[in-house]
Amino acid sequence: MPVSKEYLFKRTILLAFVVFGVIFITFMITRVIPARPELLWAGPHATLEQIEEARRQLHLDKHIYLQFILYLQDLIFGNWGISWRTRAPILSDIISSLTATLELIIIAFIIAVMAGIPLGILAAIKKHGWIDDVIRVLTVIGASVPVFWLALIVQLAFGMWLGLLPSAKRVDEWVVITTSFKPITGFYIIDSMLQGNLLVLVNSIQHIILPAIVLAAYPLCLSARMTRAVMIEVLSEQHVRSLMAWGLPQRLIFFKYCLKNTLAPLIASLGLSFGYMIIGAFMVELVFVWPGIGFYAAMSLLSFDYPAVTGCVIIVAIFYCIINTLIDIIHSVIDPRVKL
Repeated sequence: MPVSKEYLFKRTILLAFVVFGVIFITFMITRVIPARPELLWAGPHATLEQIEEARRQLHLDKHIYLQFILYLQDLIFGNWGISWRTRAPILSDIISSLTATLELIIIAFIIAVMAGIPLGILAAIKKHGWIDDVIRVLTVIGASVPVFWLALIVQLAFGMWLGLLPSAKRVDEWVVITTSFKPITGFYIIDSMLQGNLLVLVNSIQHIILPAIVLAAYPLCLSARMTRAVMIEVLSEQHVRSLMAWGLPQRLIFFKYCLKNTLAPLIASLGLSFGYMIIGAFMVELVFVWPGIGFYAAMSLLSFDYPAVTGCVIIVAIFYCIINTLIDIIHSVIDPRVKL
């Protein structure tokens, strides 16, 4: 087995330290922001007595370190608290929002892989040609453009000016109402297929195209550039030159012998890109009003909903650490020279 139990134990301990550090830093930052969250909890027409009672209920009358200890105790026992904005359990809010984010990220990741790797292979095969130059220029531009700016441009161009695709939300309300659509897994594309609801399926795909393309831009360009660089290095190796001299078909050499040697560094790059997409989804969701965890965190931050913001940051930190661990494990499985 390429992965030892000792390695998994160390990564678990490291994950616990990272999550604790994220909790501590996020908690302290949210508490030093000059705001009055007790007003949000008590309501707009609350009396002074009700505001003071809200402060006691939210433990805002205690020292900040005591607030952190109480919050940490609740987290350990699975109590993530109640959102001060929605008045619903934070964990249930995050789970319902997380499925929307994961659906968007998975579709964007598929787009990035299906387009980025072939473009990188094509650029390596046509090295120093005009096709290679075009691909390199486009990938540099695509990787350099801020995701929020690209989201605004795509939304204006294809959603508002041309009217080709919806520019906001996850699905139209009238479609949900007229078809009596009920989410099962939280992934609308899967749920609509399970229920045989063609109208919701088409409508949800139309809504996800623009934000998925925007979110896929950076990992697509990164995977294309990484594939090109590694493929060029592999093509210059002696065994590949020997295969070409023996007269083997180029397609067989490229896709059977060369591409296999590019998988290890490419998977590491794609894994880090997947982690980046979780962060990039925050801005994309905010622009496209996508009801995911990024939109939920943004609305909570604007409302000074400290527990909800901290909960979102914890989930993102856990996901990022798990993704990095999975990348190392997959790398060790693919490359037998790597031992963990």
